[in-house]
Amino acid sequence: MFLSKFCDLISIIFYPFRLVLMPFFNMIEKLMFLKCLNSPSLYMLLRNCWERYNPNDFERFGENCLFIIQFCKNLGLYTSPLIMLCLYRRGYFCIDGMMSLTKLSVSLGVIISTSYCIRSYGRINNPRYTEFLSKLDDVKKNPCERTLKNIKNYDFEFESWPVEYEYNQSLAVPRRQDPSGWRSSIASIIRSPCSVIGYMVIHTFGIRMIYPGSTSILNYILFNVLLDGRKALIEGMNGIRYKLKTKDANYIDTMFVDKRPRDRNASQEAHKGNTLVICSEGNAGFYENGIMPTAINADFSVLGWNHPGFGCSTGMPYLDQEQNAMETVMQFAIHKLGFPPNQIILYGWSIGGYSTTWAARHYTDVKAVVLDATFDDILPLAVRQMPDMLEPLVKMTIRCYADLNVAENLADYHGPVKLIRRSQDEIIATDPGNLATNRGNMLLTKLLKRRYPQLINNQTEKVLYRWLITTAADQGKFQQFL
Repeated sequence: MFLSKFCDLISIIFYPFRLVLMPFFNMIEKLMFLKCLNSPSLYMLLRNCWERYNPNDFERFGENCLFIIQFCKNLGLYTSPLIMLCLYRRGYFCIDGMMSLTKLSVSLGVIISTSYCIRSYGRINNPRYTEFLSKLDDVKKNPCERTLKNIKNYDFEFESWPVEYEYNQSLAVPRRQDPSGWRSSIASIIRSPCSVIGYMVIHTFGIRMIYPGSTSILNYILFNVLLDGRKALIEGMNGIRYKLKTKDANYIDTMFVDKRPRDRNASQEAHKGNTLVICSEGNAGFYENGIMPTAINADFSVLGWNHPGFGCSTGMPYLDQEQNAMETVMQFAIHKLGFPPNQIILYGWSIGGYSTTWAARHYTDVKAVVLDATFDDILPLAVRQMPDMLEPLVKMTIRCYADLNVAENLADYHGPVKLIRRSQDEIIATDPGNLATNRGNMLLTKLLKRRYPQLINNQTEKVLYRWLITTAADQGKFQQFL
């Protein structure tokens, strides 16, 4: 048995040479082998029900080898300073050391090439994979409703998923400049040393601390969880997956659940489906396991999306990419799915409140905004996490490159707003466990000040503060006292 497997492995390693050296070899098999070298990985497929794709031994072996190499590469990026220091101390930056590193690189290249060949050989000998690849070719050649429907019976690498909506510049809304943002060129010269440090901080570990869901390691850990979540939304809730292309060429992974009534004589309750809820997740949240079911179970139509860098979405959640992603999602909802703004509710959880309020600020005629466990401004929360001596750098970095000011966005929206405060939330409180420091209190206060400037003064603000810092059980007694 072992000898047989070993012989099979040897034949696979020399398989590419056989294709080259035999000019009369089956041309179709040649092309198929070459195509499968870099074809997308298949995860699930629909037969009678959704099931996991079962690769054969060769494909599984090659895929596992490539996965381990990719994982080590990503891990190496995070630990690169330590690796470089270790190599330097061991003398690998001299001539002899460089020769050793070159040999290691060549060996690694051979392993990678062999893994690709083994995986490709396994794929061309798997009828289910070749059937999938044929349908993927069909949708690339002829992207119509029939071919798109066929390919959506598979779950595969998002890179190869067909784009069904692309950002349209002619439909763009005028952008409002943030007054707190750093725009002055003179100021940039004065602050240049600090700004360079801030830029490096935010573009290395800073943005990943703010949005941990964008880290590759967390995405690896949650891969199967997200896969099962997509399966549940598609199979159990009739979800439809779409790929959107943003202004900056990022690709956003979205899921749409359509609850609109197909029968004109449907009951009034069913007409809740004519309202679309757009869900924006938290800093480590994904639509696959986030807040979408809450709105779906309430019989609304729902559109969920992943931030840039989260799950299958590409890019990173920098401020401009977040805004471009949110605008593309809004365009898609209005012009592709057919929901007018006055039939759209924006629902944001935690840091998703920034994307939600940014959309509300630019699409002021949306039906309503719901903010759950959201802060007013990220700066106090960021300062809390860092040493006191770094506070000036943190303030400058946040204001210049990650100014997630929810209250400022919300001030320009005049429609209905529902705020949900989590009294035990330790994330958006500057002092965990202390209800008085929950930033949701500040968000409500700033909103009321903006909307009712004659009502909220120094005296009434103190009363409001006293009411906010009491628990729900004591608020009834407080109202009786008033």
